[in-house]
Amino acid sequence: MRITPSLIGWTLLLSGGWLAAPAAAADRPERQAALAANTGYRLGPGDVLDILVFEVEELSKPAVISPDGTVVLPLIGVVELGGLTTRQAAARLRELYSDNLLRDPQIAVNVKEYHSQPVTVLGAVAKPGVYQLRGPRRLSDVIALAEGLAGDAGGQITVSRATAAGEETIAAPTAGLLSFSDRPENNPWVQAHDTIRVSKAGIVYVVGEVGRPGGFPFKDQEQLTVLKAISLAEGLRRTAAAQRSRIIRGRGAGQEEIPVRVRDILDGRAPDLALVPNDILFVPNSQAKGAMARGAEAALQIATGVIIFRR
Repeated sequence: MRITPSLIGWTLLLSGGWLAAPAAAADRPERQAALAANTGYRLGPGDVLDILVFEVEELSKPAVISPDGTVVLPLIGVVELGGLTTRQAAARLRELYSDNLLRDPQIAVNVKEYHSQPVTVLGAVAKPGVYQLRGPRRLSDVIALAEGLAGDAGGQITVSRATAAGEETIAAPTAGLLSFSDRPENNPWVQAHDTIRVSKAGIVYVVGEVGRPGGFPFKDQEQLTVLKAISLAEGLRRTAAAQRSRIIRGRGAGQEEIPVRVRDILDGRAPDLALVPNDILFVPNSQAKGAMARGAEAALQIATGVIIFRR
């Protein structure tokens, strides 16, 4: 016997009231718009579905997909929906409810909460974290979810994913995203459970007698020189011993100190020197005694403080 919508209430009453309180039906146009937006998304464990059986409020209720990809629904019991799109899920439910239960049921399925397709975004983005995919997404779409690249973003993004053969890594240049490149290798597709890492740009630290000591990133693979670094640090203070400046390069036993006559560079009497990532440009105080002897130690201490507060 087929059950018409008018008989659903009696059926539920006679069955002992095992159905939870019906969810209020949402506006149909809004549901249809949401449905159209989610057609490329594959349902998975943890997703919360909003199921609407038109004109049968008793059957319209949220459902959570279990770890095995199934949901439990009134009258039809356990149904496997994992891996289906919302349209395919709706078609599956129409088929089951049509089997001696409802006459020509009209059913819509929408994803109310996304939980089954997480991606992790790390590194130089505005908001690192875990984000849920809502259907197929390009790398640029996921970076947008993290509110874009941070100011200290480097030149490369890597996408790592687990495969049957091990971990696979895809590299893409950040410049490709910024230029809206159509080349697929610059903007690859992202899959659920991928980990995206945005590299940080190399940093040069300028400390001592400058207007604004701090760490300054290399932008877009540019070459950073002593002159540019002094400019970024808002110039020299009046107390600067510019001719006794030095570049401290490397760490530990491999540390090297390179004397730099900054005033000669500023006046054009000496060539500008190129800096490399993690260099420390130290400008000592002209009134400090023993500045040359203790310059490296002081610069390292100051740069450490800069790293802590700026990064």
